[in-house]
Amino acid sequence: MICPHPSSQTRDTRQETRDASSRCLVSPVSRLVPRVVLCIALIGGCQTFRGHTVTNDAVTKIKTEPATTAAVALPTKNQVRVSQYYFFADFDIKPDLPLFQELSDLREQIVRELHLPTSNTVIQVYLFEDREKYDRFMKYRYPDLPNRRAFFVAQPRTVGAGDDLLVYTFWGDRVRQDLRHELTHALLHCVLKDVPLWLDEGLAEYFELPPGTDGVNPQHLDLIRKGPFTPDLARLEQMHQVAQMSPAEYREAWAWVHLMLRGPADGKAALLAYLQQLRVTPSPGPLQPRLAAAIAPLNDTLNTHLTQIVRTQAARR
Repeated sequence: MICPHPSSQTRDTRQETRDASSRCLVSPVSRLVPRVVLCIALIGGCQTFRGHTVTNDAVTKIKTEPATTAAVALPTKNQVRVSQYYFFADFDIKPDLPLFQELSDLREQIVRELHLPTSNTVIQVYLFEDREKYDRFMKYRYPDLPNRRAFFVAQPRTVGAGDDLLVYTFWGDRVRQDLRHELTHALLHCVLKDVPLWLDEGLAEYFELPPGTDGVNPQHLDLIRKGPFTPDLARLEQMHQVAQMSPAEYREAWAWVHLMLRGPADGKAALLAYLQQLRVTPSPGPLQPRLAAAIAPLNDTLNTHLTQIVRTQAARR
């Protein structure tokens, strides 16, 4: 995990442990001030770590001074602006890459599907040329963090109000998925007061998937089918720290989000109303009673929905 303090709040997600070269993703958490919000994750059938809020004592352990030597400097030679994202790199980056257009469309997809306002808050994305340069910088700047593929950091500004929204990663074969996931967290952070752990990760799992997948995560679906799968949304909502969640909870979070966005219309209406509350308050209460009132019986509806996804996927294949 991200060197968690007993009093700090962390965010976690995803599947079983696979390779340690996985990514690190960020969650929007805003409970401690001053704070640094971090999120990391292992990808592809692995145990993942989603977020970490660092306490005042922990903040002093993070090197916040500029990295001035070439060996540990941020990549800043080239800059491309896409939507509200500023991409920085020391290698040549072409603004007409399909990936950049897709990430611009991601913002519109989230705004459209979740009925959220568009934000122009700047999100800075630092793209290192390779894994070695990325690891060297991260070990210098955040020495207490584990070795992961990517980070999203919401860091309080030294001058003025609000947070600097920062993404660190390198140009590798999973950069597309990593950026979609972390930018989902960042985009939610821009417009919501807070996002409950399970919902934050469920939404990121849903939107990290490329266009055309309809939010279906085949790995999650396959592991759910193999069972046992005993969904309990009320229990899931009681989890506020990474250590409380196992990979099964992250699969369940994705499943609930997919049900709400692609299942019965009343379920989506309950989610959208809940998100509107999160725009004005970080503590709107649990979603489970509202969802249960909208689509009952709740667990049976979820299981039926997942079965239908399996049938649809099989038909497409």
